[in-house]
Amino acid sequence: MTVSRRALLAGGFGLLAGACAGTAPRVAAPRRGDFGILLSDGTRVVAPPGAGAGTALPAVVFLPATDGTASGLYRYYAESHAAAGDFVAILPPGSSSRADYSSGERFAATVREWDERVRAGLDRHGARFGVDPARVALSGFSLGGDLAWALSLRSPEAYCGAVVMGSRCGFRAGHSLSILSFRGYRFALLRGSDESNARAGGMAAARRLLTSEGIAHIYDEVPGSHVRAPPPVFMGAVDYVLGRAPPAWALTV
Repeated sequence: MTVSRRALLAGGFGLLAGACAGTAPRVAAPRRGDFGILLSDGTRVVAPPGAGAGTALPAVVFLPATDGTASGLYRYYAESHAAAGDFVAILPPGSSSRADYSSGERFAATVREWDERVRAGLDRHGARFGVDPARVALSGFSLGGDLAWALSLRSPEAYCGAVVMGSRCGFRAGHSLSILSFRGYRFALLRGSDESNARAGGMAAARRLLTSEGIAHIYDEVPGSHVRAPPPVFMGAVDYVLGRAPPAWALTV
């Protein structure tokens, strides 16, 4: 099943200047990075109430953008996740820089390192938080989106789907495509409507590839250039890759 449309989202997140002369400027609140439970290996886990050994909850692994952290991406969606409360958020430790995709060889090593890190964390901590190993999805923006796409192709048996935002989707592993199709893997490909030609073209090529291989996916564009999907779009995409119905903003074609 292929699903696509451009979502028209109104709304912004503006900063309001003080209206009265002489009013002291508002001090920005600290940017939280202390979500959930910090584990011994640096992984953070944000679990809904009642999660634990014996439950079987889906999980979403957050992957960092360039020079960012998994907590940095999760921060943008934390409030929506708290409201939904129906999956475990896994925030692995570490970051990556531009040097990690300076060449094809270096990026392949980066993909391998992150895949091993994510899978080791799931093996180590998943049972404690009641994670269903058959319903683990990936998510990421920019470099994190590249990783979500690449880890899906590198280890198609380890994950069930991926929310890929602002990515070139350039990684290829031809042997994995039939496995993704057979397993019912799902992708949500999201980008800004004014994204760079390289990323827009790369994502268009990925859509053609997924369509030709019969791999389920949805696609959407949101206002802006290189931007994360707004929380409502992201949460709808998460629902989809975890095996639920397509979100309201998606139309079957």
